[in-house]
Amino acid sequence: MAKGGFVQSLKDAVLIEKPRINTQITFDKKLIMDIFLLMVGGACTSLQGAVNGTMSTHVNGGFSSWLSFAFGSVVLFVFFMVDTRGGKSINWKNALKTAPWWSWFGGIPGAAYVLFITLFIPYRGVAVVSGITICAQMLTSLFVDCFGFFGCNHRPATIVRLLGMALLIAGVLMVALE
Repeated sequence: MAKGGFVQSLKDAVLIEKPRINTQITFDKKLIMDIFLLMVGGACTSLQGAVNGTMSTHVNGGFSSWLSFAFGSVVLFVFFMVDTRGGKSINWKNALKTAPWWSWFGGIPGAAYVLFITLFIPYRGVAVVSGITICAQMLTSLFVDCFGFFGCNHRPATIVRLLGMALLIAGVLMVALE
């Protein structure tokens, strides 16, 4: 929490500023590749939900979610082994000493996400479920940025960011309530 207590933290979380016009945006190859890969990742969440949702109608949501994590774990294990030369490039003792206790449990929110999309997509549809979860992701992300939770950099909620969030909510409502 910022110096000055709770009230100061709230003041730091929201920044009212004049919108920047004609801001120079530079695009480099890394940014373009990052955007592309993040778009692939975003598409994968919708595809994962559709596939898991279909499987859940044939078995059940719990098994379908577990199966998704089982196959995903195999793929991630192969990537981990290649990326870290079999775990040799990681200083395990240092990680155990320095990583916050809660950082070891990042899979729990992921498991909840996979379970919920698996349960809801068969009867709500991919667009509605994805829209609501994306909106929730953005709201939570904005909150985490505003307060710098979990070691993230502090990024205040500017008027432009809040307006973008309001437009996102409006768009999701249009898709969900149609």
